[in-house]
Amino acid sequence: MTGGRPALQREWWFTQLTLFIWGWMLLAPRLQDRWLVQLLLQVVLLNAVLITLKANPEWKNLRNLMLGLWGLTLAGSMLASSPLPPEWEARARDVATAAILPLLAMLAVGIVRFVYRSRRLTIDGIFATMVAYMIVALAFAQVYLLIATWDPQSFVLPVPAAERTHHLLHVDMVYYSLITQCSVGYGDILPRSDTARMIATIQAVIGQFYMAVVVAIFVGMYAARGRG
Repeated sequence: MTGGRPALQREWWFTQLTLFIWGWMLLAPRLQDRWLVQLLLQVVLLNAVLITLKANPEWKNLRNLMLGLWGLTLAGSMLASSPLPPEWEARARDVATAAILPLLAMLAVGIVRFVYRSRRLTIDGIFATMVAYMIVALAFAQVYLLIATWDPQSFVLPVPAAERTHHLLHVDMVYYSLITQCSVGYGDILPRSDTARMIATIQAVIGQFYMAVVVAIFVGMYAARGRG
């Protein structure tokens, strides 16, 4: 009985992480306390870091780096949510962004690596690919947030960026990032600057390429299981 527990728990690693991410996405627009929004995001990130490290036990050398980047993200986010002078708040956000972007990239690579190396079609493997897809979208959302913060005219928004609180602008950019990556393009948020347009184009290409690769991987796993 005890020998089957680790395997059983492993089957739900990325399933519960998917639920965590969806929960944050649903709660973030409704929460007015920016401390709570950032704290919940950091909990999701820590969850993702721990699961990715468990899924890639060979990454022992990267453990301290990933946890260190998460620590910098946490510190920067909490300082940016504190009642600091505007210039200090902006510096804290820059620290958080500088740490979270490489962290998200490492998470996406680690999760895709886990799916590819598992060679086994499971429910948790399917959720793992969804998590990687959403993490890529969260990384692009951070880039869009930087652009919108530096130049509020970079995007056409239902509520102008200058009139939006930072955490709600973040929510807007997460929404826009996922819609762009899925190539849905509702048109309620539009890139206006050349930089924003080019990054959106790159993301759309990555989103389509990701879907093609994931489908190919799952078809190969299904065919291999059928032959077995």
